[in-house]
Amino acid sequence: MDETTIEFYNKSEEIAKINCDIAKTFFQKIKGLMYREKLSSDKGMIFIFSIPWIRSFWMKNVKIPLDIIFINRKKEIIKIYEAEIEKGIFYKIYNSKGFCKYVIEVNKGFCKKYNIKEKDKINFL
Repeated sequence: MDETTIEFYNKSEEIAKINCDIAKTFFQKIKGLMYREKLSSDKGMIFIFSIPWIRSFWMKNVKIPLDIIFINRKKEIIKIYEAEIEKGIFYKIYNSKGFCKYVIEVNKGFCKKYNIKEKDKINFL
């Protein structure tokens, strides 16, 4: 799987950086971080969509609590969720609440640790 580095910005000031696996194909996007036992603190996954649309994610078969970050075509964060591990047959749905072109998943607490908020921006390296 390809990888890229994502920088997070708050008012033009870099506040965090993370290396992300790129989920490009249909099957990579469906699988996401399912079944992974751990995710190192400097890693994440970015989902890149060709068309901005309202996106929904869930935590089925995900064994790591995550921050799910929805980003629009201007590379601006539009919604952040802290998602817990879920078990059972019903799963909470996390919606982008707006047209979304990218989604980044990182370990839960990443956004709080680096004070990443909605309206902050990202950049690819």
